[in-house]
Amino acid sequence: MFRADGYSELFHGFKLALEVSGLRPSAIKHYTTDGRKFLEYYPDVSPPEITSIHIRQYLALLKKKISAKTVYEVQLALPKFFRFLVDEGEIAGSPCDRIQLTRYRVDSQPLYSLDEIKALLASCDLKTPSGIRDYAIIIVLFDTGVRVGELISMSPPDWKNRLVKVDGKTGVRYVPLGLSSLQALERYIRKWSISDIPLWRGKYGPLTTSGVLQMVRRRCSSFGVSYQGCACFQAVCCCPDEAHGHERQRHHGDYGVGGSNDAQTLCS
Repeated sequence: MFRADGYSELFHGFKLALEVSGLRPSAIKHYTTDGRKFLEYYPDVSPPEITSIHIRQYLALLKKKISAKTVYEVQLALPKFFRFLVDEGEIAGSPCDRIQLTRYRVDSQPLYSLDEIKALLASCDLKTPSGIRDYAIIIVLFDTGVRVGELISMSPPDWKNRLVKVDGKTGVRYVPLGLSSLQALERYIRKWSISDIPLWRGKYGPLTTSGVLQMVRRRCSSFGVSYQGCACFQAVCCCPDEAHGHERQRHHGDYGVGGSNDAQTLCS
């Protein structure tokens, strides 16, 4: 019986080919994992024997079990894998060549309105340590559009270049900060005597993802704002990117975020 791990050298070569092409580590992991799962689903069929019928049967099964977005990602992974096998001379042709990519639809995500964000900021008492910290968090979330996981990974900013380093599901990157974010961060770092990572602190230690979510929920509840999580501080462009169908983020252009205008609209 065929086992995908019997092709460990093949998958190692596939992984190297993806790395050379410049894909992100997260995308490479998805591609290799999806390729392995597909081969494991057909344990008695070797790669040269795979046909488009096998591909269609597999995708039809997945559509009954997983989300359309995940199926779409598998559809991106399999052609990559079989094209690699063709290029390496392992198979004569790709069984995916005649299979049309199925698009998926993502419902638009609700966003906090400008007035709602102003209300959340107004709930922060800048005479208290927690108020200073929460104000900075809300401003930074709105100004940068980072995920909560990236927020809690932040290092103290590069003040000269107005950048902050974050580490999230897409890897390490540097995010630009607007003037209002820089001012809020400077106040927080000074008042809390922060000199190193972790940047965000709580009463009993480093602030966690759960801690940030609880803070936003509490602020929303206090001022009658409908809690929609932290992702709703950012505008999301639901176009799958070339790396593996992940959503790309965009700043709130309508609110004047980023560049010289940044989040000053909120503070005026």
